[in-house]
Amino acid sequence: MKPSLFKPPAKPLVKPQEIGALSNKCLNFLAPLARSKHYHDGEFIHQRGERKPGLSVVVAGAVSVGNYGIDGRYIQTTVLRPGESFGEFTLFSQLPRTHTAEAVGTSQVDHIGASVLKQAIRQEPELALELLTSLSTRLHRMLETVDDIQRLPMPVRLAKLLYSWTYEENQGFWVRHSQEQLAQRLGSSRMTISAALKHLEQDGLIQRYYQRIEILAPTKLARWLELHTQTLPLSQHGLNPSN
Repeated sequence: MKPSLFKPPAKPLVKPQEIGALSNKCLNFLAPLARSKHYHDGEFIHQRGERKPGLSVVVAGAVSVGNYGIDGRYIQTTVLRPGESFGEFTLFSQLPRTHTAEAVGTSQVDHIGASVLKQAIRQEPELALELLTSLSTRLHRMLETVDDIQRLPMPVRLAKLLYSWTYEENQGFWVRHSQEQLAQRLGSSRMTISAALKHLEQDGLIQRYYQRIEILAPTKLARWLELHTQTLPLSQHGLNPSN
């Protein structure tokens, strides 16, 4: 994998709890139980098919989760940031790892063995609730993503991704990803992504620069997404959008 240009600034629009990050209380409880390891950019943390059980927590940097096809093409499923965990399926369902995880930039990941974590859960049952909450939040997001893939045209899918990746920095709103990285995440080609970006630019939503995209007005982008989303908002089904 080529070295990534991903460099998350300090102030994301999406709050940690909205992406399934563990609480500070939970992270502080887990830290003394963990074996911490530092990784270089692009270094594998685990690969698809591995069965060694354990929970991993991103402490610093980021972790790209995705898969390489037989043809060598990489499709990224998600990027995990500090406070997010992975490996729950190996612990609670004894399932093999479905994706390859590798460091994005210099990263630090805490690893907690299965026996240690299960003992910790017996001592502190609230820990299991924390993990379940985190896992269900990410599953909720993933189900929305699956529906988007089946239903939405690429410009709308891309706009949703850009909105979720937007950071406020230097009195502006930015996404620091190349077209290749966007294509990897959406399972598409650079040509298709370029056409979708052009569509959004013509609608006055973004401005393209080298290796970064400026979101001209996040509130305008949010309204545009509401107009182009083909399902009812969750609030209209009697659900709280913050849940």
